Amino acid sequence: MDSYNITKDQRALLLCDLERGGVKHDIRRLETVFKKCRFHVTRVNVSTKTNVMTDLKTFQNKLSSGVSGLAVVIVAHGRLGHITVSDGELKLEEIFQLFSNRACPALQQKPKLFVVQSCRGVFEHAQHPSIDGGGQGQPGRTTLLPTESDVMVVYAVHPGMLAVRHADSGCPLFEEMEKVFEDLGTSHHMYELFTEVNERLMLNIRRESYGISFDKKATHEETRKIMECDIGRSLHIESSLTKKWYLTEKEPFFKMIYEYIVAAIKSLIDMIHELLPFCFC
Repeated sequence: MDSYNITKDQRALLLCDLERGGVKHDIRRLETVFKKCRFHVTRVNVSTKTNVMTDLKTFQNKLSSGVSGLAVVIVAHGRLGHITVSDGELKLEEIFQLFSNRACPALQQKPKLFVVQSCRGVFEHAQHPSIDGGGQGQPGRTTLLPTESDVMVVYAVHPGMLAVRHADSGCPLFEEMEKVFEDLGTSHHMYELFTEVNERLMLNIRRESYGISFDKKATHEETRKIMECDIGRSLHIESSLTKKWYLTEKEPFFKMIYEYIVAAIKSLIDMIHELLPFCFC
């Protein structure tokens, strides 16, 4: 499989709810990950729906044809297909469509990553320090892929599940993501990286280790509903990428072969020089 032509001009957008416990740890990890991979990072705060969409459109309008890749990370309370904003809800599809092939020609045939750290439940439950949930919702038809091609969407949990975070350390997803991208970011492509993140989450996260402390204002009925809903442990990954997406610019193939041959010849010459004295003994 071919690889995307990645240059130094890749962009990352972090859409974060600053009221969430542990969000400062999430932002630090995400900025570290993307800056090490030479992404230009922009941050947008979750406020009103109008303000969020205005900020996102401003970011979109600044994307030029020279951009070779985009990553959008959404960190907020929410439910299936929506995130919670200060004056209600915002559909994820509205965010996705801003960067579709039709709405953003600069990103056509360019790889796009969307990571959504938010609950995807379908019932009402209380917001509290360890669950990324929001208001009341009903199951609905949700489009997972925002464009026809070249998109990878990573949800923290599967539909109907609650996404966990720790008020004192942030989200397990971003904690593992930072480690994996540090260890494998220069040698593995994007799908392999998140597959490894998912494997580590499955190995490390246990229900008893979540340390959930419910909001004291939650009613008995709300608490019961939360306990009855399964807590998500596995990522939900959807991909329409058509090529391998490496985070750093890869050297041209023939240049790599040339350098390999030169190094091999040099090693052979050094070996011959070491053996010559023995040949004339």
